[in-house]
Amino acid sequence: MNAICKYTRAFVLAGLLAFAMPLSACSSGKQADRENTEEKAVKYTVKENDTYWAPEDPTQYIAKTYDDVTATLGAADQKQAEAVAKAFLADFFTLSNKDNDGDIGGLDYIPSASVEAFSEYAKYYYYNNYAQILTNEGKAALPQVVNVKLTDVAPAKVSYLDKEYDGYTMNAAMEYADSSEASNFKTNAKCTMIKMKDVHYVPGSDVTSTKEAGEPKDVYRMIAVE
Repeated sequence: MNAICKYTRAFVLAGLLAFAMPLSACSSGKQADRENTEEKAVKYTVKENDTYWAPEDPTQYIAKTYDDVTATLGAADQKQAEAVAKAFLADFFTLSNKDNDGDIGGLDYIPSASVEAFSEYAKYYYYNNYAQILTNEGKAALPQVVNVKLTDVAPAKVSYLDKEYDGYTMNAAMEYADSSEASNFKTNAKCTMIKMKDVHYVPGSDVTSTKEAGEPKDVYRMIAVE
């Protein structure tokens, strides 16, 4: 039987950007032979909008959550906040569609001023599990979120970088596709979001990117997942 190591890390940035990320990271069993059983990747398209960038190589559920975000533009604030929360949680906690431990999901839903620090933290305390699970258990064992349910959604005044914003707090429950590692995935979280004027995040090192930050827009950003 594989020995599984669970752990939790807490991340605080600018007083509030807090993430607790448990995931199995220590597996001493033999590598599963999944090369002949894994399905070919299916490409899903999304209904792009100019407010939030479309996810890269989305799973079916990630594509659905992004389409839901597109559908809520111009709708009531709470509907958009809930859609963005689901889209972030689905993309961030899914590793099955990622190429490596630096391929961090959901970055456009993080305040652009905090993306660099958040990416570094995520790479070393959550996405660092990518290579180990892939090697020991195979691609089919990588986390794939297939549903997010939100409860107790409530308006809130939230401080971020010494400013106060209107936002929401909510509880989230994540469901995953079947996996040998599933018992170690993060399934519940308390989330905090704010509405702010922000631009798209563009990696400074990506000189080949055709994406531009653009003008600031009223958007929802994820501030805490605990």
